Amino acid sequence: MKIVDQKGKLFGIINIVDLILILLIIAIAWAGFSKISSHEKATESTSQDEFVEIKYGEAIINVKIPLVEPVMAGSLHKNDFLVTGNTLTKSYIQDIQIKDGVYEKTSSDGKIVVAKHPYKKDVYVTIHGYVTFEGATIKLDKQTVRVGKTFYVKTRTTELVGVVTGVEIVKE
Repeated sequence: MKIVDQKGKLFGIINIVDLILILLIIAIAWAGFSKISSHEKATESTSQDEFVEIKYGEAIINVKIPLVEPVMAGSLHKNDFLVTGNTLTKSYIQDIQIKDGVYEKTSSDGKIVVAKHPYKKDVYVTIHGYVTFEGATIKLDKQTVRVGKTFYVKTRTTELVGVVTGVEIVKE
């Protein structure tokens, strides 16, 4: 008995083209079923994860803005309100310290040393923020507040990027 006979049938039972077409239809049906069942599982887990209790509070947030031009450093002022999008918020700059910029450089003998920048300044901003506690995340408007995270200090006149160096919750 031949595997493929003179009429092109496999083992004399089914045409090879018909067999390929049937296998293709089964594969498409399987892929569709898998996609629908995985979507239902994802929807179930998302509905469980969507419930996050939001609490309101206040926090003191310390932000370091490294190596900025002196003009930009001087554009932030104590009691400036922060801006989110195009809206002023209740959060404000409580304190500002401008210090000589510090950076790392390689000395002539190949060692890494800390040096003062001859021109640029480091700006240390203390923000009194009205925050939300969403699960394990603290947010000041749309920004996540966490030490080491990038933070945009945006006022009506200035927008600078720094790094959060400290978070103290004062009211929860």
